[in-house]
Amino acid sequence: MRKLDYKWIIFGICFLMVFVCLGFCSSSSIYLSAITEALDIKRSLFSLRDSFRFVASAVVSVFFGAFIYKFGVRRMVTIGFVFLIASMVISAVADSVIGFYVGGTLLGIGLSFTTNTMASSIIRRWFKKDIGKYTGLIFSANGIGAALVTQIASPMINREGDPFGYRDAYLLIALVLAIVGVVVVLFLRERPKVESALMISQNNEKKREQFWEGVPYQDAKKCSYFYLAAAIVFITGFVLQGINCVYVAHFEDIGMEASFVALIVSMFSLMLTASKILVGVMYDKFGLRIIMILCQLGAAISFFLLSLVQASAVGKVISVVFILLYAMSLPLETLVVPLIVNDLFGTVSYDKFLGLFVAINYVGYSIGSPIINLCYDLFGSYNLVFAICGGLMIISCIVFQHVIREAEQMKKTLIASK
Repeated sequence: MRKLDYKWIIFGICFLMVFVCLGFCSSSSIYLSAITEALDIKRSLFSLRDSFRFVASAVVSVFFGAFIYKFGVRRMVTIGFVFLIASMVISAVADSVIGFYVGGTLLGIGLSFTTNTMASSIIRRWFKKDIGKYTGLIFSANGIGAALVTQIASPMINREGDPFGYRDAYLLIALVLAIVGVVVVLFLRERPKVESALMISQNNEKKREQFWEGVPYQDAKKCSYFYLAAAIVFITGFVLQGINCVYVAHFEDIGMEASFVALIVSMFSLMLTASKILVGVMYDKFGLRIIMILCQLGAAISFFLLSLVQASAVGKVISVVFILLYAMSLPLETLVVPLIVNDLFGTVSYDKFLGLFVAINYVGYSIGSPIINLCYDLFGSYNLVFAICGGLMIISCIVFQHVIREAEQMKKTLIASK
């Protein structure tokens, strides 16, 4: 009987880790209204919890390469689960914004050690081709997990007569994390025995190469496209995460029924699952340029539609279209970041570039929600900021096509010089 390749065990472990850690722990939008009403907290103040989360993630990501070299994958994942469990417990007992800020900080560190950045690094160790497809499949676990936790946690959070039902939801998630954490750590391995076999040598195959030696970090810092790419990653994180944290509250504000909102959130999570797989496959087949155009323009259109939604039959149809387009665009803030690093900068300094760009992305995350919620506090509506975000995505789409052209020219120059 043929022995099972352990890389498929690793694939399953990564999928489970993202499914529970990111899917169950990052659905902050379902808690926003309940917690702010129960504790009489302004939305802009509570949303700073996400800022603490993403700032913590950004700081950790900058040093990701050094951490993984010093501690190893397994130890970092173990620490990550401990931090996530602590975050859920603290959020369950918090009675002021300070407690939620502490919980958000621990959440950011825990997710950095267990989800997208870690999964991307592990996949590059264990798989030698179809990186987009396998990374997309693993990242899609987030959507499945979020869809499941919405159906489980929403009845607790919105329990009639109990404004603090969200606390039970947090404690249940902490229990699930403890169980899954034990399973993940037991089966996780650092790397395959022959890691060098994962590197694809340059050859004359017609298939688009997914590995190239790349641009050394010090040289990349001299290129203008390095800074433009970083700016676009920042803007993308700012816009997409900011909208992600408020669209549920927006639906509730305009009078959508709670049952319809829960349905929309579940639909969104499932569509997000499919979109990550689709974007990963499209990257392997068509390359970065095409998926950036589709995702960025899809995001812009979805934001314009969101500003038009009303509590009516037509508004519900628009809501579904918004969810479809928005889900298609969200891989930009997760799956696409390591793919950008892979295409623009190659393998020579991959971990350093990945950590830096994920950190920049998280900085965008950290200020997106507070600024968008501040606009709500000032104007009583999100509609104006939705339109502005749509404009920013259109500009980003145009600029990134220039970035890709510059990076392709650099790649040709470096390859020709070998």
